[in-house]
Amino acid sequence: MSRWRLALRAALGLTLGGAAVWIIVRAGGGLGDAWQALGRVDAWWLIPAVVSEGLAYVFAGVRLRRLAGSQAGLTVASATGVELVVNGLGLLAPAAPAEGLAFEVSELSRRGLDRRRIALTLGFEQWFSLRVFLLVNALNLGWILGTRDVPVDSTWPLVAAPLVLVALAVTAILANRPASAETLAVAVGALRFWKPRASVPDRREAGAHLHEEAKAMLGPPRRRVVFPVLSVGSMLANVLCLYFVLIAAHAHVGYDVAVLAAGAAATAGLIPLLPGGIGVVEAIIPAVVHWYGPTFGAALAAALAYRVLGTFLPATAGGVALLALRASRH
Repeated sequence: MSRWRLALRAALGLTLGGAAVWIIVRAGGGLGDAWQALGRVDAWWLIPAVVSEGLAYVFAGVRLRRLAGSQAGLTVASATGVELVVNGLGLLAPAAPAEGLAFEVSELSRRGLDRRRIALTLGFEQWFSLRVFLLVNALNLGWILGTRDVPVDSTWPLVAAPLVLVALAVTAILANRPASAETLAVAVGALRFWKPRASVPDRREAGAHLHEEAKAMLGPPRRRVVFPVLSVGSMLANVLCLYFVLIAAHAHVGYDVAVLAAGAAATAGLIPLLPGGIGVVEAIIPAVVHWYGPTFGAALAAALAYRVLGTFLPATAGGVALLALRASRH
């Protein structure tokens, strides 16, 4: 993508995000009310919020270090730095997440990993992150449906939550079968019309080999559990940051509501053109939190503070980590 297109995309995204923030601030009573709510934030609760957000990146860094293997020579600090660049600084890049992923590929390649191991590392990072996100939010949604009201029609959550859990179970079973990898390799190979296709037996053999390589990379079953555990830890630590920010802003709700708000905000943040979901996240979090009792002003103040601690602070740390990692190359 050319520079002028990146600049145009960034400008459009910031314009849309700024407009969304303005609309939400107006809905919450105006800029004055938002500033007053921010002025009442208890700064002491922001300290554990920052620590929790830092732990989220440390857990992700440890996962990256284990996936990359000892040959990459990643320390916990350097792996955490890579995660800060990819998911902190990279989140605000004009073509996110492409820039962050490109840096991760470059860093792992510099450390001696071949293209296949890098692809598996990035693939498993996304695999565990997505599955944990769906699992935690489906379980939390089921809990909320059984104990609280929901701000939408409860019909589709009642259907969606069990379907997600079933889909996760089925895909986990299929992922452990070599036949699934062979079938996938045959299907993907058939789609590569721009180059000569390998024969079906060769594609099956390649799929079986990839499955064995992936199993060796993750280790025996008793050791594989560490990857979902680290992924759960990273996600829940990020939610804990929001939970402490809500307490700081005097928007007292349960941790389950914080999980619901963070999950809804993360989903809405996937909208294209909006860097980090700016504007949309600030709309979703106050709407969800306000439904469960706190004032809209307090919920909006929490959302704005969470944006600073959960987006701009990691992005700043990611910029520092980027300079440190580049300096280490020399």
